[in-house]
Amino acid sequence: MMKQRSIKNTFARHFASIMACSLLATLVTWGLLAMLLGYLFNHDIAFPANHYEAQIPVISEYAEARGDSVMGRQGQADLEKVIPSQGMSYLVVSLTGEPLYGDLPLNESLSRQKILARLNQTHKSMNQVVKYTPVVSGDGNLAGALLLGYNLKVTAANPALNPLVTIGSLIFVLTPFLYIILFTLIFGRRFSRQISTPLQQLLQGAEQIKERNLHFSMTGTSSITEVNRLTHAFEDMRQELEQSIEREWRLEQDRSTMFAALAHDLRTPLTIIQGHVEGLEQMNEESYEDKRSQYLQVIKRNTTRASKLLQDMNTIAEIEKVSFRLQPLPVDLEELADDKTMEYAALCGNQNIIFHTEINDNRLNKKPVLLDPYRIMQVLDNLVSNSIRYTPEAGLILWRIEITEEQVMMAVTDNGAGFGQQQDLQQVFKQFYQGDHHSSRQKGHSGLGLYIAKLLIQHHGGHISAENTPPRGATVRFTIPISSQEP
Repeated sequence: MMKQRSIKNTFARHFASIMACSLLATLVTWGLLAMLLGYLFNHDIAFPANHYEAQIPVISEYAEARGDSVMGRQGQADLEKVIPSQGMSYLVVSLTGEPLYGDLPLNESLSRQKILARLNQTHKSMNQVVKYTPVVSGDGNLAGALLLGYNLKVTAANPALNPLVTIGSLIFVLTPFLYIILFTLIFGRRFSRQISTPLQQLLQGAEQIKERNLHFSMTGTSSITEVNRLTHAFEDMRQELEQSIEREWRLEQDRSTMFAALAHDLRTPLTIIQGHVEGLEQMNEESYEDKRSQYLQVIKRNTTRASKLLQDMNTIAEIEKVSFRLQPLPVDLEELADDKTMEYAALCGNQNIIFHTEINDNRLNKKPVLLDPYRIMQVLDNLVSNSIRYTPEAGLILWRIEITEEQVMMAVTDNGAGFGQQQDLQQVFKQFYQGDHHSSRQKGHSGLGLYIAKLLIQHHGGHISAENTPPRGATVRFTIPISSQEP
């Protein structure tokens, strides 16, 4: 597995590597250059920096031995035999500073005081070092001075090669900097590859997202922690975006399906209403009175059915809005149960069905529960109306309520036909799902009640499920957490 390091640590390691490699390469290069210079010095191809300085004692002894004869031009030829013709220049001056002969250029005028102050010393003049050597006459008096100019640097025996020596000296001085530049480029490219590959993948991914293509993955890895985090974050964003788009696509598909189902379900009652209205219009006076009541009941029933379907559609549209919010209030569940039990018992009495309520509060402090009572009643209305629809005459519907410190559980159980096959239990909370019951539409069942119940329970942070109740019947149960609620 590739070891991960931060950008700071990676940069520090690269910098240390650059300096270490540069130092090692510099030492090796300097060693090789030293060996080369040793060879050149030993074979008189090049002279060391102190080569001309080492000859000054001999020249000084010669000037001292010849005395004031050096001061005249007759001694020039003999003096130039002692002084090297290449690499050193000279100038003979009188004690007053007057130049007598020689090829050493001066950038200043000399005086007796300057000459006396600089005797037997070296002085920097232009780009050379100048040695002031005294010239003494035979009677022991100071006659003048011999100025010897030379450079303290490596030079070639052949003056034509001096530019090469200069270049070599410059390279010798610049070697550390050249190696630093070289290894910076080498390690910089390595560092760039560690970053550029995943960054390039990120750029390509951004371009694909721009082109609405999300079917790719960020598989590149880097040894740099921050780059890997960025890559993983981009991949998480891509996956989330892909899932979001897929959810949106499924939602759009569901909408299309929902509207198609709505149009289909509305067509039936509207067609029936239209047919019976036309039937009323075509009736003669004799049959009109006999069938009027029957036709009006059919028209009323199908009008109610269409109105209920549109009401459910409006409820779904409201709940699915992003801006939808519950309106929670402190609710006394026993009081709510008493009110709804009277209402449901009356509805069941019309169908000759028994309705019974059981409530069990296991809390020590029986305080009101915070929930949206209107929405919970909507859920209960849908569950009980479904049970009434499929419970046979003289059947039983049981509403159970259990309250603990953590949650509220409500269940509606009937002894009707149940949900049929196992696949029905997995589909009952989907839009427009009506199972295999042939009488569903005939009984006004549109398949939206349980879907609405699921949405509302989910908004409460709860869970809803359905199951068959042996030997016959069905149970729909939901739970709502109350552990963190403060009424």
